[in-house]
Formats: sequence, structure tokens, C-alpha cells
Amino acid sequence: MSILNKSILITGSSDGIGKSLAIEFSKLGANIILLGRNSKKLDEVYDLLDHSHASQKHLIIEADLALLSNEAAQEILIAISQEFEVLDGIIHNAAILGTMSSLEDYDLSSWDEVMKVNLRAPFILTKTLKVMLESASLPRLIFTSSGVANKGRSFWGAYSVSKFGIKGLAEIFKDELETTTNIKVFNFDPGKTRTNMRASAYPAEDPNTLKSPKELIDCYLWFFDKESSNSSQSYFEFSELSNQLNST
Repeated sequence: MSILNKSILITGSSDGIGKSLAIEFSKLGANIILLGRNSKKLDEVYDLLDHSHASQKHLIIEADLALLSNEAAQEILIAISQEFEVLDGIIHNAAILGTMSSLEDYDLSSWDEVMKVNLRAPFILTKTLKVMLESASLPRLIFTSSGVANKGRSFWGAYSVSKFGIKGLAEIFKDELETTTNIKVFNFDPGKTRTNMRASAYPAEDPNTLKSPKELIDCYLWFFDKESSNSSQSYFEFSELSNQLNST
């Protein structure tokens, strides 16, 4: 499952799952493109990335996905293309929780921000950066799902709706891209993981009972492996994929 020399964009890479993926992938020789809105955190993650592999290089892109426009996405495309010939993968990891309240009481500005970050931005980035993915040998497009993407639950509001939307977006991109390009599309639910977002959603939960983001690495590596090209399945939950990998 080598990702040596592959150039991978990870959104929301300044914390949580995105940060862990960036660090671990860099150790395996990948070129990491960090995308986030907090420059200080991005710099801190950049300093943790491995630089020991030949010709390995990394890139920071500071961007607020809530403000992403077609023009800003084009600037991101230019910045990436100036450093890398191809883009081997995009991991759409960035998301915000918004408020945990009933729909009746949900604040409209918070609703709009969640939709922009969690759903609108992946759409804009994907359609803009697709041209660089098409040039890769095994390009991957990975969206991040959630347990609340399959069944609506009280008080999950905009976050749940955005994840329902991501599921549909991933399915449409799969149907459109896998028949016309070599881009493989996956939608992955990492399940209960020890992150700041999880802590915000479940403040009474003991974080020590949860898996760490690092335990997700093998699943993401499989997505980038040649073996996954043969899979007709595009939606995976962590427990299912983890069991599958452990049984082989």
C-alpha cells in the first residue's frame, strides 16, 4: 500500500483526523498539501511532517472554506500546480459541527456556515481540481461521512443535513467520474474517533473509550492502494473496512 511520492490534499489538516493523516502519510513518503484556515496551526503541523524521503515536499494552503469561491478555488489550483505535476488524491476531511439545537431554534447564520464548509466547499474544490486528478495514475477522491448521514437525528441540524448532502454528492461524482475518467471515488465514515469535534458533540463521553485518529490510517491507505480500484463499493464504515483488512 505504497503512497510514496503521491501528492495528496487534505482539507482540515490542522487538527484531528486530518492532522494525523498528514503526519502519518508524510512518514510513508507522500507529498502533503495542508489546507486549513488557521495559519499558526498549519505551521505547527507542517513542522511535524516528515521530509526525509528523496524529492519529498509539502505545501501549506491557508483558506477559509466558508468563504470559498470559484475564483479562490482557481487560486488553489494554481498554487498546487506550481509545486506538483499531478494531484493523486483529495481527502475532504474539513467539517464544522455548528450548533446542537432543534431545527426550530437553529440560527440561520450558523446553518449557512456549516453548509458552506461541509458541503459547498467540497463541491467547488472537486470540480476545480479534477483536472489535476485526471493526470494521476491512481487518483482518489475521498469524502468523509458520518453516522448521522444515514438517518436524521434530533438536534444534529445542519451537520446531519450536510452529511446527507455529502453522501449524495459523492454518489453523483462517482457516477459521473468513474465512467469518464480514472478517478476512483470513496465516501468513508470513520466512526467514533477521539477528536475535538467529537468532544463538542458528546461532552460527557470519556475520550479514552474512543479510537485515536491514527487507528484510521490503514483504511485510508487502502483507498490509495491499487487493490481498491477493483472495489464496486464506494461507501464504507470504519468497522466494516477495518474487519475486511484484518481478515486478508
